[in-house]
Parts: sequence; structure tokens; C-alpha cells
Amino acid sequence: MRTLTSTPRQRRIKPYISLLTWNALVLLTFCFGHAVSSLAQETKDGNPNIDAKSSTRPIFALAGDSTVTDHAGWGLGFQALLRPEVSCVNFAQGGRSSRSFRTEGFWQKCLDAKPRYLLIQFGHNDQPGKGPARESAADGDFRLHLSQFIEEARKHDIVPILVTSLTRRRWTAEGKIEESLREYAEATRFVAATEQATLIDLHQLSIEQCEQIGPTAFRAFEPMTEKGADHTHLNKDGSLAVANLVVAELIKALPELIEHFDLTKLKDWKVPRIIPDSLRTSSLSIENRSDTITVYANGKTILCYNKVSPAAPQGIDKIYQRSGFLHPVMTPKGKTVTAAFPFDHAHQQGIFSAWVSTTWNEHEIDFWNLAKGSGRVLHQNVNQIFQEGDCIGFEVDLVHRMEKPHVVDILKETWKITVNPPSDQHHSFDLHSKQTLLTTLPLHINRFHYGGFAVRGPVAWLTPSDPDKMQNWPKVVGCQISNEYTTDRIEGNHMPTRWVSMTGQIDGAPACITMMCSDSTSPDGMTARLHPSKPYFCFAPCIETDFKITDEEPHASHYRFLITDKAPETEWIKKQWIGWQASIHSAN
Repeated sequence: MRTLTSTPRQRRIKPYISLLTWNALVLLTFCFGHAVSSLAQETKDGNPNIDAKSSTRPIFALAGDSTVTDHAGWGLGFQALLRPEVSCVNFAQGGRSSRSFRTEGFWQKCLDAKPRYLLIQFGHNDQPGKGPARESAADGDFRLHLSQFIEEARKHDIVPILVTSLTRRRWTAEGKIEESLREYAEATRFVAATEQATLIDLHQLSIEQCEQIGPTAFRAFEPMTEKGADHTHLNKDGSLAVANLVVAELIKALPELIEHFDLTKLKDWKVPRIIPDSLRTSSLSIENRSDTITVYANGKTILCYNKVSPAAPQGIDKIYQRSGFLHPVMTPKGKTVTAAFPFDHAHQQGIFSAWVSTTWNEHEIDFWNLAKGSGRVLHQNVNQIFQEGDCIGFEVDLVHRMEKPHVVDILKETWKITVNPPSDQHHSFDLHSKQTLLTTLPLHINRFHYGGFAVRGPVAWLTPSDPDKMQNWPKVVGCQISNEYTTDRIEGNHMPTRWVSMTGQIDGAPACITMMCSDSTSPDGMTARLHPSKPYFCFAPCIETDFKITDEEPHASHYRFLITDKAPETEWIKKQWIGWQASIHSAN
């Protein structure tokens, strides 16, 4: 249970603040706000760039360790959630404890600045093993230090607010947080109750936030280093996500402070985001479940996005389980034109993206061939489900992860999938992909004969001569793969093209999936890999040349899919392609 109390002095302050009109606050800020930046600037030695002995009195100040700082904690996010005219100074210092923060003079700077409200969070560096200059026993000196902070702050006409330690993200196999800072959080709660000080139980709130999101999704809020994710500190997005917890709880404890914060930003940066379970248009609907996002046309499935890997079938190694792909994708008559866990190539899953030959930090990573164990692609987060006119869709984030010698998330890939109103003749949807770098080192995409965005068809579409065809498998019917220039998959392999179609028989009748590519750098389209015997193709820019993905050069690609119950004619596809391009240009 969280303890949210206020002192008699705080209760005397509340009426005074509530009587201040908005104009008065603006006038006070105009007069004094220029002396203190609303976002604390740090000098080379890490001290805030503020004259602590000046007459300026900030509204807020922050005291704590690295998890409160602007560069690695929630401090920057806290200040970003303030209204522009509200002043705040961040005195938090990396590596400091409740002991060393005082002995090194930082606590005195907090008192000299005389903020109206002072948020205080320690614990990380008070733990055993940090050395005698820093560590303090949770049930001993740590409590004493917090009590002294409260007493001295009040003597300086400052309202102290205790904050329990931000959790470390140490995950169990069940996706729960190991509470390595529990005793320091308990000590902070005890002191707040004893001293009748306002408490923000960030320790408990951050545990709940982590477990609601899960370990894969929360990595989006952690700094990514060459050794992997930093499970203690926060990146910019993480700073905002955690600061949102602090601010929301602060407003609950001291409602008069609501006028100091930007409530629109507070709502926008609530994490986890509130995503609707469903949306509907006149002909389309979308359902967002715990494991899938499915789009329907008049109640019949068009496509399904897998947020969680389906279970591997019997006989298929679990190493091939992956998330972040489309399957099933279905025709208007309900025929499935994609496959998951095909026995011949179990790593090919529906509609998916992955690079094969890459180099990062001198490590060779294959994100495509999962059996190698060097890399994989997986779903991370749902950003939104949406309706745009008569269309419906969703936006999700995936990560491209190196798995050995250690786990590092190299790329974030955002998919925006927009499903167009159906017709009796075809289903169509657009997939826009953007891959951005998560580390400071570029990812080199090496020249290779496949990799990129791929489509895998049903196993029955294997050619009879395919060497991986299982014995005693029901008769395979094969399929035809063609590009815009030829119906010969051998001749068409590694040719630039604006579209590729794959057609095969299902239940004695044809079904087809066509993938169109929009590449602004080449009007002739993109080079495509057409497999000679398997029901699979991919658009692969790495066939022609190697390239790299950097901070300045993300990789974007745009596709439209046409799903039909017959082999489409070339002129019909061309007409669809021209109409799609016109819609792109008009949108831009």
C-alpha cells in the first residue's frame, strides 16, 4: 500500500498556492525564470549550471543518483512534462548515495537553491558492496540520512518529497522483476510515514510498469550499449515513461501541483499505452488480442499479425519460433496463401523481414536463418491501431536482435500496416517499414543473394522436384512465381521489378499473392529473389550492393499486397500499381 501523506506545513502551503492566479505565476516566472533553465544544464563535472546562492527560487529540485539524472534517469522526462514557464533544477549525481551526496556537497547545493519542492531518491548506491564512502544499511544510516534530509529541507522552507528507488530490471524466467532494492524501498516508506512526508512509491510503480510491458518491450526504454541493454538506467523515451509515473503520483499526493504540468504530454506518455481492443468500419474490423492482431473483412480474416510466436509443431525445433510476422493471409474466398513453420524451411514464416549477411561491431549476424543462433527478429510493442477513412490498420515495433556472444538489440523496425476496403475480387493492404539503429555503431548489410522482405507460401506449393520434399507427403501441386517481365521464375530471379506474383492451387482452384514494391530511388523497382523450387520470394536490395544502416541513414521500404482467388493479369496488376503510386504522391 502506498503512503501518501502531507505535513501540517504542507497543508498551510496549499491554500497559498491555490490563491495564486495563473497570471501571477506567469509574472513570477517572467521575472525570475530566466535565471534557472527549465531543463537543468550540466557542466563538465556534472554539476547543474545554476548559481545556488542566487535569489532565484525554483519551483522544483531533484536530488538523487544516476537514475534521477538528466542523462540516465527520469529527471529529463520530469522536466519535459512541466509547463514551459515552470522552473526546475536537477542536482542528481551519478554514483552517489544518501551518504556521499551530502559529504560531497551536493545536498548543500539543494538547500542553497531553496526550491519550493524537493524530490529525493536514493538507494542504488547505498547497497552493500559500494564501499564505506557510499554504502548505508537500509535499516540503519539510510533511514537516518533520509530523516535528516527531511528535517533540513523543512528548516529551509522546502517541501521534501521522498521517492523510493527506481527498480532494476532483473527479470525472472516468468517475466517478473526480482526486487533487489526492496529493503531500501521499505526503509524510504518507513521514514516517510514516520516523518509525515509525502511519498512517491516509484519502486512499486516501476515494477508494475515493467511487468505490464514485459522484458522485450521495456528494452525500448533502456540505453543500448555494445554489451547489451542497460537494465538500471533509462534512455530518453524511458525517462519520459518513468517520469510519467512520478508526476501522476505527485499530482495525486499534492493536487495543487497539477497546474505546473502539461497534462496533454502526461496523457501522451503514459506507459503502457492504452490501445483499443477493437475498431470497426462499414466493411473492416480489427481485433487486438494478447497474442495477435487480426483484420477482418465482413467477418472473414484478411491477415493476422503474430505478437507471440505460435507453438512449433511436433517435429519442428523450438529455435524456429519467432514473433513479428503476418500469417495467415487469406483470399476473399478464405484460402490461406502463407505458411508458418513449413517443414522444409521452418525459419520462413508468412510475410516477414530479416537480413541474412550482416556485420555489426565485427560480429557476423544472420537474422534470417534462426538455427545459427546468431540473431533473430521479434515483436516488441504495439504503438496503435487506427482508422483512416475507410481503411483500418495498426502500427507495431519489432527488434532485430543479436543473440551471441551477448544479446544486443541492433535495429528497431516499425511496421505500419493499412488494410484497404475489400472488393469481391481481391484483398489489399500496405506495409510501410522503417528500420532505425538502436546503437551508436552502424549495421553493415553485406551483399548477398537473398534477404529483406519475404513471402512464404503453403508447403503444397513446393515443386515436385524440391529436394526437401518429405516422403509420403500428399501430392504437391507446385506454384508459379513471376515478376512483371516474365513468368519464368529462373529467368526472373535477381531481376529488378516492381512486383512479384506467386500463384498455386488450393482445393482445386487458384489463389495468388502479389507483392508490389515502391522504391523512390529506382523507378524500375527492387531486385527480387525468386526461389527455383520453393514457394518463396523476397525483395532484396542487398543482391545488388552492400550498404549500411546508420543514425543518419535509416532503411525504409514500402509495399502493397494484392490477395486474389485467381492468377491476376499483368495489365490489372500494372493498373493497381499506378493507382497505388498516385495515392502515395497525393498523400505526400
